[in-house]
Amino acid sequence: MRKGIWAVVLVCLLILIPLESEAAGAAFDTSDVDRGVIHVSYKASQPRQLKVMVTKGQERYTYDLKSDGTVESFPLQMGDGSYKIDVLQNAGGTRYTFLDSKTVQVKLEDPNSVFLNSVQEINWSREDPPILKSGELVGNKEETRPKVTTIYEYMIQNYTYDYDKIPTLTAAYKPNIIQTYFEKKGICYDYSSLMAAMKRSDGIPTKLVKGYTKHVDGYHAWNEVLLDGEWVIIDSTVDAVYRQGGTNFTMVKNPSEFTKVYEY
Repeated sequence: MRKGIWAVVLVCLLILIPLESEAAGAAFDTSDVDRGVIHVSYKASQPRQLKVMVTKGQERYTYDLKSDGTVESFPLQMGDGSYKIDVLQNAGGTRYTFLDSKTVQVKLEDPNSVFLNSVQEINWSREDPPILKSGELVGNKEETRPKVTTIYEYMIQNYTYDYDKIPTLTAAYKPNIIQTYFEKKGICYDYSSLMAAMKRSDGIPTKLVKGYTKHVDGYHAWNEVLLDGEWVIIDSTVDAVYRQGGTNFTMVKNPSEFTKVYEY
């Protein structure tokens, strides 16, 4: 179990070099910046390997971007301030060139609201079957803790770890919450994306976190949920496996056992 649980992380050395770009450029939709999200698209005349790089100060997140004009959403989760959004094109190997960029200013009334959005890592809509299922499970519950516990127990009781998926993964892999919901299996990246989507749809700020933990050998993904005014760690992947193996566990984890690298 421990060697099997891991998430795909994008680690890319960007060596920026000059390269002629298309005149059309990227489209930046800033209408939701006040909610902590930017929408980006790029329509190329032929398929291209593109990335979006979001930078604030010394912090940086890099994502894949489709070149067919599909609009994708990316979080602005590094606090208030100035963000630079760059669209990059692969120029061979680990070399990338700038195609277009946009600078935006973020000022959130509630810094936790950024963790309610639908973004590339946690892509959901109100009509998705798992989101409708979440509403059905939660029902008339009003308190946050029972809402969180209900979805957590649903996850660990109904989903299994997909060891067969590991050999098929690439660095471009992204979770699909609808596929995970119907197949009732996935890797930790899938578990965490689904859990985050179900809780965000219910108005509960939830993070997808990547990093390391003593519970798993290798890179891993889990959730942080805003519970009773405090961010707590919940790891439905580990607990589903522990439950199936008869190992004791608790829903809320000890922060000292987890090392965060990225959060979304």
